[in-house]
Amino acid sequence: MIQIPIAALKKARTLLGRVRFAQCKLPALNHIYARIDNTSITLAVSDLDHWLETRIPLQMSPDGPTEFLIPNEALTAAVKADKDSSVILLPKGRQEHRELKLIAISGGMRIESNHATADWEDFPARPVIDGPSSLLPAATMAALKTVAPCASTDEKRQVLQGVFFDPEEGGMLVATDGKRLAGAPATVPERKFILPTPAVKVLGHSDFLKSDVTVTLPDDTEKNLAAFRAGDHVLMSKTIVGNYPNYQQVIPRRQANSVTIADHRRDAVCKWLRSQKGRAESVRLSIDTPGQLTLTQTDRSCDTIALITVPVEVQGTPPAISFDPKYLADALVIGGTLGISDAMNPGMTLTPNGQFCVVMPLRTKVAAQTA
Repeated sequence: MIQIPIAALKKARTLLGRVRFAQCKLPALNHIYARIDNTSITLAVSDLDHWLETRIPLQMSPDGPTEFLIPNEALTAAVKADKDSSVILLPKGRQEHRELKLIAISGGMRIESNHATADWEDFPARPVIDGPSSLLPAATMAALKTVAPCASTDEKRQVLQGVFFDPEEGGMLVATDGKRLAGAPATVPERKFILPTPAVKVLGHSDFLKSDVTVTLPDDTEKNLAAFRAGDHVLMSKTIVGNYPNYQQVIPRRQANSVTIADHRRDAVCKWLRSQKGRAESVRLSIDTPGQLTLTQTDRSCDTIALITVPVEVQGTPPAISFDPKYLADALVIGGTLGISDAMNPGMTLTPNGQFCVVMPLRTKVAAQTA
């Protein structure tokens, strides 16, 4: 008999749900792998590209070490149990015809259910990574979450579908889709690699953000794997094969002009930029009044659909320039100071700690006028 506190089980399910194992076509992968030892239960999921596990201490010592699979629907039913209660799991039957009996308290009533499970030996083996380890501070995990939204979602550009860990120049995290590029100085391993976006999303969970994380890379450089451990949680992921583009070439070296939006106004500006989703083709930035930034959203017909004016701190003489509203919002989330050289070159937001986001400008159409 395995007894698990419902609070711990809910927390584990939230973390494990960051891997989309339930959508896998192989029956065994639609399950949660469970391994029992004398003091704890380890729950793991896999989609063949990622292995994510978490360990839960047990209140009662089980009869002995065992392994079995928990169907996803059984775990979904288990977490509906009453708060502060416990769930009991009872694997039954022979390995090839095993069932899982679930006992929970819901609405003050004892509920029992039986769930057919797959053979745990059909579940993929846990990856083995032998190699050097590095300690990444919590600040690196926070920076990873910051730059990740700028990674590409284009399946044809696989090498850009993740975050680049670059150890050069003191360490840098980089993500780009070719239209914007985000970077953040960070402590990273001595070997460069590209971590795919699904793995980055797992590391964005609070269990990996609230403490230092140990990353392990294999000695065999042909083995494209990386392992991240934070306390009782472990993520193992395949890394992306390929050469990341030279991102240094697109970073503006000199921005003579800039506008700075105060922190307490940035959230409102970002919400406004995203408010016309699907309608706004571009947003034009201009200083029409000293100390005031005018943002004008236009559609494909060059008609104005929204306009706001924001007090800003101005340096130099910023020219009028147009951006994609969503990309500008993403850039302003990273930094409130937007550097501009001219209307044809990229703009760049920057923060005092070195985080930045480069955004490509748009060549907007101008509505024709008649005399």
